[in-house]
Amino acid sequence: MALKNIVVGGFTKEQREKELERVKTKYEKKGYKFLKYLDNGTLKSVAVFEVSASIIRKERSAQLLVLGFGFLIISAILYFKSMNIN
Repeated sequence: MALKNIVVGGFTKEQREKELERVKTKYEKKGYKFLKYLDNGTLKSVAVFEVSASIIRKERSAQLLVLGFGFLIISAILYFKSMNIN
């Protein structure tokens, strides 16, 4: 299990509490477990979640798939542009 800090932004305490509830529901749907909330001000407030290694691996693989797909699209565009120049 690993700890993950999520920044909770808001100018007022009420905005940060509303944002905290939104962040909690979003990450609990992903399988994160909420541990505590540290209110340190506007952009320094943090919600601390506990997450398993399998969820981290799953998120990392999804990010790599999106990155790879984007690279393939850019490569195809550059390839076809170079074919049309000649």
